[in-house]
Amino acid sequence: MTRIAAHTQGLFTDLREWIDLRIDLAILEVEERIDELKNQVALGITFALFGFFAALFSLTTVALGVGWLLGHPFWGFLAVSVALILVVVALRVTKPELMPPSNLLWTLREERARAYEETDRPSRPASAAVGEEPAEAGPDEASQTQRPGA
Repeated sequence: MTRIAAHTQGLFTDLREWIDLRIDLAILEVEERIDELKNQVALGITFALFGFFAALFSLTTVALGVGWLLGHPFWGFLAVSVALILVVVALRVTKPELMPPSNLLWTLREERARAYEETDRPSRPASAAVGEEPAEAGPDEASQTQRPGA
């Protein structure tokens, strides 16, 4: 009896250690996801900042170039400003769909439906115990449960 108690105690200790390790693993996975998200946000901010300044200097260069061609820098800045305003107005009027809609929910539902169709197991009632396999079908039930063409 003492040996069984010692084995049970050892099993309980091992189970508790395993649960603690699983919790630690889950915490580490969450921390990794948070770190990855922070890095992506920092990288996005860096790209946005450098992109903003690149666009600003490019537009300034274009404005100065157009102004040089027209004889005065004022006309170049006016031309670039009017072009940007026309782009904004065109986008406002047309309201294009710049990003396609996310169909993640429908994609997941379709994949789940395909997975259910691929399994040949008949559906079980909700009251069936977990882990039980469906009972063998009798001769009269077998003809009803077979799929056509099978």
